[in-house]
Amino acid sequence: DMDFRIRRTKYASPEMWKLSLKQPESIKPKKKKNQSTNIFGETIGRLHLEKQDIDKRQGRKSKALRLADKISTEEEKAAIESELDMEGQEIGKEFKQTYGFEKDQE
Repeated sequence: DMDFRIRRTKYASPEMWKLSLKQPESIKPKKKKNQSTNIFGETIGRLHLEKQDIDKRQGRKSKALRLADKISTEEEKAAIESELDMEGQEIGKEFKQTYGFEKDQE
């Protein structure tokens, strides 16, 4: 047969109470930002990087890409030249039609 009684009815001062409830900071684990753990126990994190400008980055080009680039620039130059020749011929025809003689080629 046991009887329990409250024997202490006087509480500690507020400063002493606060001091007794204080825990050291080293016991609490620091929260890691942008990290979580999935159901399998794997740590998953999120990285925040600045936006990368792909146009300014210099990548390594293979020989095939360099040749393809060279061929496409040659084709563009040829297309521009042919377009300029056609415009020149049209302007020459218009000049002859307007003035009655051909324009001197420089």
